[in-house]
Amino acid sequence: MLVALLSYPFAACSQDAPAAAEGPTLVRAVMSESIEKFSPVNPSIVFSIELGRISCFSEFDPVPEKSIIYHKWYRKDNLISVKKLTITPPRWSSFSSMQFRDADKGPWRVEITDDNNKLIRSLRFSITD
Repeated sequence: MLVALLSYPFAACSQDAPAAAEGPTLVRAVMSESIEKFSPVNPSIVFSIELGRISCFSEFDPVPEKSIIYHKWYRKDNLISVKKLTITPPRWSSFSSMQFRDADKGPWRVEITDDNNKLIRSLRFSITD
């Protein structure tokens, strides 16, 4: 299984920054067929094995300070991969990807957690024929 990860900064807004939060705020998280121009393409919860690879996209706004988040990939209830992602102020989006084989069909989930292992969001999806 091959896993890739990338992160992208967003330009700061000209408006006043919101009050500092305890940590980064997740504003969007989706599973998608791919990432193009820093955005998820064809978000879904069911993916064909023929795609070969899918991505977990997460967007945070605001990000009050440099932070670590994790994308934890589970097949059924078995942890398969953990991807550590660094996000920085003021806004940030990140994604990780996983390549799938025929034997990987079935239910999956990605848990997005913070550096203290606090669950931020769980995304469930399936790999099918």
